[in-house]
Amino acid sequence: MTTFSELVSQLQAVDPALPLIFETKQGAIGAGYHVTELRHAHAKGIDCGGNIQTWQEARLQLMDGYGGEYMSVGKFSGIVRKSLAAVPELKQADLLVEFGHSNAELSLLALQEPVLQDDAVIVPLGDARAVCKPAQMSMNLDRSDMACCGGESKARAGSSCCG
Repeated sequence: MTTFSELVSQLQAVDPALPLIFETKQGAIGAGYHVTELRHAHAKGIDCGGNIQTWQEARLQLMDGYGGEYMSVGKFSGIVRKSLAAVPELKQADLLVEFGHSNAELSLLALQEPVLQDDAVIVPLGDARAVCKPAQMSMNLDRSDMACCGGESKARAGSSCCG
């Protein structure tokens, strides 16, 4: 997961005059795109194992463009820095992008590391994925101990995975 702070730091390493292009597996977002919203939320949820958790989330919403020029790295970074000053909680929250080509079918997308390509900075956007949090936590503790929700091995006794 990436945060706004990490994104700004990555973009500081490149020429601020270069165009910034976000790209999905369907292709680049349209030139003239617009940053419509940077959003922070405190979330509380219950997972499939009955565990109640709280966390912070950040969203960058982009509106597809229909022509014109791509926003420069400097302009985008300025928008983000100004927003982080106004809403400091955005800095460290896990960040996802909301976007849909032709402004249809808005999807949640994961930011990947920006790359310099053909005199532009490309930010690949990958698919966000659903995760079984109890299995993920358990796998972080002991990868061999359990597979969750129909995996080949059985969850250990007393596991909170999949109730």
